[in-house]
Amino acid sequence: MMSRWREFAYQVRGKSHVLDGKPGQDRFNYDARHGVQVLCLADGAGSARYSEHGAQTVVSAGCNFVLDFLSPGQTMVDILDGSTLLEHLIDQLRVVAARLDCELKDLASTFLCVALSDESFFAAHIGDGVIGAERVGELEVVTSPDNGEFANVTTFVTSRDAAASMQVVRGNLEGYSGFVLMSDGTADSLFNYERQTLARACKTLFRLVADAPTYAVANPAYKKKLKRIMDHQIREATDDDCSIGLLARSVSR
Repeated sequence: MMSRWREFAYQVRGKSHVLDGKPGQDRFNYDARHGVQVLCLADGAGSARYSEHGAQTVVSAGCNFVLDFLSPGQTMVDILDGSTLLEHLIDQLRVVAARLDCELKDLASTFLCVALSDESFFAAHIGDGVIGAERVGELEVVTSPDNGEFANVTTFVTSRDAAASMQVVRGNLEGYSGFVLMSDGTADSLFNYERQTLARACKTLFRLVADAPTYAVANPAYKKKLKRIMDHQIREATDDDCSIGLLARSVSR
C-alpha cells in the first residue's frame, strides 16, 4: 500500500475588495521536487500599499527556500530553520521594494507554510490565519492566529517582532492524513476562535482532495466542488479575501 500527498489551493477576492475595486491580497504557491512538497499561503495587509506584491513574493520565496535547501534524503528536522527562512523572505522583499521604490512595510503580509518530506513535516507561521491538521482521524491545530489583544491586529513578515512571534512546528508524519492552511477570512468559517478548534468541515475538504481520481482531467469535478464551497459558502461568511491550501494523504493499493 502506497501513499502520496495531493494538494489543492485557491483564493477568492473578498466582497469588500470587489465593492471598492481593490485587488485581492491573498496569495498561495505550491511546488515539489525530489519527493519534497511545499505549500505556502499569505494574506496581504489591507493597510499596505503593495501588499499583494509582498504576499506573492513571500509565497514564492518560501517554496524556493525549502526546495533549494533540501536535497534528496534530508528531512525537515535536519536542516530547515525558521530564522533562516525569515531572513530569506526579508531579502526577497527588499529586492521587490527596490523595484517598486517603496518601503518594506508597504509589502506587509502574513506567511503560512507547510512542507512534507519522507515521513516528516515542517510548519512555519507569521501572523493571523491558521494551520491545522488531521491526525489519527482527529482534527488538531498546528499553529494558531497571532492577533494579540485585538482581533484586527496581527504580526507581518515585515514587522519588527516577526522573528519573536514566528511559530515553527516540526514532527513525524505518522498518523497524519491532512494539513490545511487558511487566511483569516477563511478561518471565519473553518476555525472557532473561542474554542481554538477546527470546524469539522475540514474533514470533508481533506476527503475531497484525498479521494480525487488519479487520472488527468483538465478541470476535475473535485476542484469544481472545492471552488464552489469557497465561492459560495466560505466567502459569503466574511467581507475579507479568502484563501485555503490543502494537503491530503491519498492511499492507493
